[in-house]
Amino acid sequence: MIPHYFSLTDEERLRFIAEQGAGTLVTARPDGAIDATFLPFVIGDQEILLHMARFNGHWKAIHSPQPAAIVMTGPHHYVSARDYLPDGAAGASTWDYTQVTIHGTITVHDDSTWVKTAALELAGQWDPEHGMDDTYVDRSAKAIIGLSMTIERIDGQAKLSQNKLPEERAQIVSRLQGLPDACAHALAEDIAQAPSRARRTPYNG
Repeated sequence: MIPHYFSLTDEERLRFIAEQGAGTLVTARPDGAIDATFLPFVIGDQEILLHMARFNGHWKAIHSPQPAAIVMTGPHHYVSARDYLPDGAAGASTWDYTQVTIHGTITVHDDSTWVKTAALELAGQWDPEHGMDDTYVDRSAKAIIGLSMTIERIDGQAKLSQNKLPEERAQIVSRLQGLPDACAHALAEDIAQAPSRARRTPYNG
């Protein structure tokens, strides 16, 4: 169960997915071995469209159709207890992040026409004026395998120090902004935008 501090609404989860535009497809083989491939996707109301290179052995290990998940993770970083009041005594250091996982059933499409349509839809989503001609797309489609995944469940949480006091959150953001790390800076922005849901009272000595 996700703590209420870190829960995301349906709208927030869908917005995060749309902003990401890509995630790690995870499937299991009959022997329990796990395959994982980072892939861009097009998301619809009930289905996600993906494709991968034919030389990627992941698709061959999929017993189509079978359960699968797509995992997306936003900025993440270590958060020091030194920023908690008083002087870190109220808790342990942690790791802040946002993660959303889509669960469903994956199907392989080894069909150049299906792949061409899906690839053009993906390109059009990000670059409507991509300029790829039919000859190039037809040739490329032969080297690509298509995948579709139903959307059966979406889980997600944004652990962004919402359970900390405003003073603590300000210190966390300041420390992250002072690090020479782009991911820390991006996380600092996420934390600053997240609502504070702390219920404890400030320490007064």
